[in-house]
Order: sequence, then structure tokens, then C-alpha cells
Amino acid sequence: MKEQKLLSYLGKFCPLNEASISILRDSLQFETYARGQTLWNAGEKPEEKYFLLEGLIRLYSYNEDGDDITVHFSDAGNFLADLDSFNSDIPSLVTAVAERDTEVIAFHKPTLERLAREIPEWSGLLARITEKALFDKVKIRSDLFQREARDRYLSFLTYFPNVANHVKAAHVASFLGISQYTLSHIKKELLHSDFLRNSKN
Repeated sequence: MKEQKLLSYLGKFCPLNEASISILRDSLQFETYARGQTLWNAGEKPEEKYFLLEGLIRLYSYNEDGDDITVHFSDAGNFLADLDSFNSDIPSLVTAVAERDTEVIAFHKPTLERLAREIPEWSGLLARITEKALFDKVKIRSDLFQREARDRYLSFLTYFPNVANHVKAAHVASFLGISQYTLSHIKKELLHSDFLRNSKN
């Protein structure tokens, strides 16, 4: 069952009893987004948190020159939300777009408020999930930008193994803070290294 992915994920942070699971199951709302569809746009106030069942979401903003700058990727098995906008009721600074056909479980604000009332563990559970997500996001960015461009890209492939083949090279380059030319050069260098390595075997 689709919701089992969510329950397994939640169980890593806090086991839920059968009564709580039943309340949660009755509250689940499934939504699908075709590639290119947005979950929300910059300037809007998203009132949902999402759990990704399948697919890939890219978060991006625009710089002063109007260039599209990728700020994060989120794939299956993770929660997604603009926490600053959601918690403070302010317009989001980023757009969330599906880079692949995507299926999510959407938690709208009224649903989250009801779950917080009816499931004793819910608020603490979400707080732990949010804390880990923020920690992981900061850790990834910090790790990536301590590296030179080539190692930065290799680390990106480790952190986001399902992303590179599904998004434009320009989006990967902007996320890594390098030019498309540099990224193209790195890819060619890695392919050449693999070719030489395989030729010796």
C-alpha cells in the first residue's frame, strides 16, 4: 500500500500505535503532478507539507539578473515544504516544480492541525523530522561548497543519485555554483578517466 512508505518513514522517528495509524490513514490525501507542473510558485503562500512517494521536485529562485537558480532537490521518501513561508504565513521565495511525474501525500494546514490534536505524538514527530531535514540540508550544502568543482560534482552524485539523469545540466550547474561549461568539462574528464580505466582491464 502506498501509505506504507510514509508509515515506514515516520516509524524511524517515532513508532505510532494502531489508533494513531488509523487516524493518519483516514487523513491522507494523494496528489499527482506531471513533469513541469508546480506545487507552488514564488510569491504564493503554500499551505501544505508534502511527502514524496514517487518522483523528483526541484526548488528554485531567481537572482538579480533574472537567472533561474536551483536551491535544492527533493526526491521520493522525503518531506517537502517551505517552512519559513508555511510557519510565518509569508510569500515563498522559491518555486517547487516536478522534474519527473510525481506522486505525493499532501498535508494541508487544517489536516495538520487536526492530526496535532488527535495524535499525541504528531507535533513532536514532525519537529524531529523537520530538525533532521534542516540539518541534512545544511550539511550537504556545507560539504559541497568546501570542495573543488570536480569533487563537488562527485559528492552531488552521492547525495542525489537519482537527480542528474532527470534534470537539465544547467540546473545541476546552478545548484553547484559552477558554469555549464565547467560541468561539461568535468563530465568529459570523468568519462575519459572511466574509458582509460576500463581499457586497462
